[in-house]
Amino acid sequence: MYRLALLLMLMIGLGSGAHAEEPAAGSPTTLPTGVELPVRVRVAMRVLNVLEIKEVAGQGRLHVELTQRWHDPRVAFDGIARGLSRQDRVGDEADEHLKTIWTPGLSLDNQIGDKDSRTVALSVHANGDVMLIERFESDFRFRMNMDAFPFDQQSLTLSLSLPRYAQQDAVILTTEADRQFSGVDSNLSVVDWRPAGLRFSNDLVMGWNARSYSRLNATVTIARDAERYLLRVFIPIMAVLAVSLFVLWSPGLKEQDKGGLIFSSLLALAAISFTFESSFPGSISLNTPIAQMISLGYLYLIAVLMFEIMLSVAIANSQWRWSAHAADLRLHLRWALPAIMLIICVGAAIRALPG
Repeated sequence: MYRLALLLMLMIGLGSGAHAEEPAAGSPTTLPTGVELPVRVRVAMRVLNVLEIKEVAGQGRLHVELTQRWHDPRVAFDGIARGLSRQDRVGDEADEHLKTIWTPGLSLDNQIGDKDSRTVALSVHANGDVMLIERFESDFRFRMNMDAFPFDQQSLTLSLSLPRYAQQDAVILTTEADRQFSGVDSNLSVVDWRPAGLRFSNDLVMGWNARSYSRLNATVTIARDAERYLLRVFIPIMAVLAVSLFVLWSPGLKEQDKGGLIFSSLLALAAISFTFESSFPGSISLNTPIAQMISLGYLYLIAVLMFEIMLSVAIANSQWRWSAHAADLRLHLRWALPAIMLIICVGAAIRALPG
């Protein structure tokens, strides 16, 4: 009898000891208890790579590392008894443990589809601090402005929110300490783009029952390398428009030859516009400096041909009283028309330069 009682007491002691070592995970759906509301979810973000940019479609593919931090006393444990200050889990083990504890349910509002190539790491500290790190690739929808192409800068904004909790229950924010772990990698996979910085801004979004929900916008700014477009874009346009100088200044050139040169230049300008639109989508179809130069180039070439033919006919008719004035006007237009076109093209390019 004495041995049986001793065995029962030993089993009860072992069971209570094992129970004391298990952390109180709490409920996966209820807010943390014993903390001040709203629960603060701190976020840090690193953009590891920009894999693809579709300017016309307003889409991009990014490789992102997203870090979330929050405090939940229900997951605290005795670090001395366990002999460690935090417990780390990665991969499937982290995903399984996340099902047993409370998580903020962070959402990327402008994400398209699912997260690809996802890896996850979870750290639970003895004092109840939780850190969740996710790395993944995904497509996002952005607002893009091509008006300054090829001198444009694009702002790729990732909108993070907590759709399960109103602002008075949980908020998402970033602190100075979190910004130290945020940024954009300097080497991007997209061609002709370079990173220009990452900034955060807080916002509110209206949800169900007219309740306000916290939102954090992480904006990645990338700038296009305009220098790489000088030879590919501007030189061909200038070369085609330079035919007008030959038409205006070449002596002894017949009117039919002038017409043939101008119409050949018009066809070349049209071919360049189609080539640019296929190589750089949006460069012609949108209000870009390139589109303005090509559109005005058509008008300029036609104006050169019309003025040259009309003034040549007036000068050839020596009996006409305005023949001498037509010769003077032709002399001035030979340099005035190309100068005006050059000023307009340079002005369009300068106006598109980032301030």
